[in-house]
Amino acid sequence: MITLLDARSDSLTVTWPAVVGAKRYVLELKTNEDGDFRELSSKLTQPQAKKKNLTPDQPHSFRLAPVMGDETIGSWITHMDAFRTLSKEEGDNSMELPTASTVGNQALAVKWKPAEGATGYELQMRENKGGEGWKTIAASLSGTEVKKKNLVSESGYQFRVRPSLGDRPRSFSPPSEAAVARGLSEALARRWFSTLEHGTLLKSGSSQPVLLADALGGKEFVLFYVSAHWCPPCRKFTPMLANWYKMTAKPFVEVVFLSADHDEDGFQSYFQASHPWMAIDYEDDTRERLMATLKVSGIPRLVVVDASTGNIVEDNAVGKPLDLNQWRRSARSK
Repeated sequence: MITLLDARSDSLTVTWPAVVGAKRYVLELKTNEDGDFRELSSKLTQPQAKKKNLTPDQPHSFRLAPVMGDETIGSWITHMDAFRTLSKEEGDNSMELPTASTVGNQALAVKWKPAEGATGYELQMRENKGGEGWKTIAASLSGTEVKKKNLVSESGYQFRVRPSLGDRPRSFSPPSEAAVARGLSEALARRWFSTLEHGTLLKSGSSQPVLLADALGGKEFVLFYVSAHWCPPCRKFTPMLANWYKMTAKPFVEVVFLSADHDEDGFQSYFQASHPWMAIDYEDDTRERLMATLKVSGIPRLVVVDASTGNIVEDNAVGKPLDLNQWRRSARSK
């Protein structure tokens, strides 16, 4: 069945379940119940289409047929009730689309601008797949930001929001851009953390270990930082790295401290006092194994790893600009 994805005063966007074996789709439209269907396109290859230049506050009906690989046309697919464009007033009062961004392991932060006079907001979500409809995930929100967890679809998700405004016309915002909630990649876990005891990391300032997926899931880059309290260059570099991490990089980067201290007491005092990120337990053999794999011969050492592939994109970022965009370009080129 065809599903309405978005309505504006001058356009309608529709979606439908992908038909297995379909080479393309024929999409037709009729306006008003007494009208005739007319062809919009016969070359659609994706299960979604937007029809522009429509009249406000008018009903429209769509139908489509899949064209199979042997050029045979399948049965027509349509929908029950007509889809209506917004009135001009509804369109003018519509909110701006929300934004969705990664905020942790398989989690997205959804934000939107407040609407004047709103007493609350309804938030809806859909999986970004052909034919998927909207589902209300919060009927009445007082704020303008929500964190949504356990989002596992590789197709991503879209969100839309509308305000509660008493008797005034209200409509949903346009959908957000589709966002994928990143988790912990198998490549990263397998290449660097396969021997990690208990599958956890230590977190500065906390007595509780953190599961590897919760510590690193959703990050673009993992930085292995080899350092020690007895090392003067390390004591100079660590505050600079910590300031950059807290002010700029924390949503995109996680640092994992590999201690080169001579004993656990030295590690603990240095880690808790100066490192606002994660660490591998001093007693975990993975710490020394990673330093051997990285061929650490001098410290401080900061190795930048692409969290999606597990590949090294910068062998030592100490003394170089901490440039996320440069690392992104390097990751794409590998």
